[in-house]
Amino acid sequence: MGARGRIHCRDDRRAGARPAARGLTGADGSGHRRCGVDTREKILATATRLFSTQGYANTSLSQVAKEAQVSKALIFWHFENKEKLFRTALQRTLEPYFINVVDDLEGLSEVDQIKRLIDQYYAFVSENLYSVKFVVSLLLRDEKHPDDLIGHVNELHRVYRNLLADILDSGRQKGIFRARIDPRMDAALIMTALHGILVQGFMGHAAPENSEALLQHLKASLVDTLVR
Repeated sequence: MGARGRIHCRDDRRAGARPAARGLTGADGSGHRRCGVDTREKILATATRLFSTQGYANTSLSQVAKEAQVSKALIFWHFENKEKLFRTALQRTLEPYFINVVDDLEGLSEVDQIKRLIDQYYAFVSENLYSVKFVVSLLLRDEKHPDDLIGHVNELHRVYRNLLADILDSGRQKGIFRARIDPRMDAALIMTALHGILVQGFMGHAAPENSEALLQHLKASLVDTLVR
């Protein structure tokens, strides 16, 4: 392709210059708009990784610019300041936490509903591993983690725990599960066991195939423990 057929994303460092993202090229300006989107995504991905590994306080915009191979001027143009960049990265990270799991349980027995919930939770973490690691790293650091971050994480946990408890209670009333079970306590124990498997499998302590085996063992053990 000749020189005129290529699209270049400019890193314009001149004071007051507007980046290529808002400029026009050709009839519709789509080339430069695409460059602007790519640049913004690259900055956002780099910032998310640095915030995750170093924390908010130890991550500077100069580091983000260097790692993303852009100028600080471009970061300011896209995000205005470090706080806005952090908030955008956090919002992007929390997007997967808005999920609806109820529809997938329709028509299943109580035993199969519990198995499905466990599989869904495991799949959610494995499919959104980078997001989960980012959130966990912020929660573990004694620094910046807004209340809405904790709220989103707690909401995800609460939804699954309450669903498990409701299913356990329904199964107990129908005589499917043992009468002596405590739906709320047993739901919390299931979540604790599941979190243990996830930490081992996805935080670097065990091979993923071992986690899969533990997951299957957890489901089998629950059936043996709960069913009359």
